[in-house]
Amino acid sequence: MVKLKKSYKDKKMNIAFSGPRNLTKQQEKEIYLHFEYFISWQCENWYVGDADGLDNFVRRAAAYYKKQLTVFEVEGNQRWHFAKRSKQMIDAISQLKDPWLYAFPNKPCPEECKPCSNINGAGSGTWLTIAYAKYKGINIYLFPVFKNRYEDNSWRPSWLDDEPQQLTLF
Repeated sequence: MVKLKKSYKDKKMNIAFSGPRNLTKQQEKEIYLHFEYFISWQCENWYVGDADGLDNFVRRAAAYYKKQLTVFEVEGNQRWHFAKRSKQMIDAISQLKDPWLYAFPNKPCPEECKPCSNINGAGSGTWLTIAYAKYKGINIYLFPVFKNRYEDNSWRPSWLDDEPQQLTLF
């Protein structure tokens, strides 16, 4: 585990989360490790949607780790309703001090997905949220929950090249 300076540990961050609506048991275990070793001890406020999968995991983790949590609710069941909810969450945290998006993509970014105001996630709500956060200038950490070779970042879209490097547990 990486030791961080006290000043970073005591810094109040605002963290939004995005990830798949369905998680396998293996993905839940990987995500749990990220929370246990990197996320849970930070001083922060958490923001998440109301979907299943990662959103549900974060809501349960917030209660367990006693974190302040804001949940953004979807107003419908069409894809655009979910995109609207994700954009509302990113718009909200972009107004706060030290905003971050911690995203757990379960596949590489679709080619059509690029940072802009009228985002197209090409079927991936997680990458839609990541691209919109990039457009809004929010700091992003990615925790991929799909198979890739150790230290292989070829799956990262080029528009993320100036983002912080990936964190690895092993």
